[in-house]
Amino acid sequence: MNKEICFKCQQEITRKYVLSKKGYSLKNNWEYWTEQEKDKGKYICNACLLKLYYKDKGRYLNEVQSEKKRRIFTAYVYNKTIS
Repeated sequence: MNKEICFKCQQEITRKYVLSKKGYSLKNNWEYWTEQEKDKGKYICNACLLKLYYKDKGRYLNEVQSEKKRRIFTAYVYNKTIS
């Protein structure tokens, strides 16, 4: 496991190692969702991800522009991968 700090709320995040991918989970990697170089090295906790998705939909849609990533994110929310 790897420890990071949420760039929004400053809470500690524990990223899990995924054996099948031979790397750490990308779920909390903000650059993964936004696909923006400016977000490299930024991590976001599950609570902030959910708050963005449910309470600030405009910003979510602006930040996560890839349709593929939006579908993945929605699946994570409804499958309770992000909870």
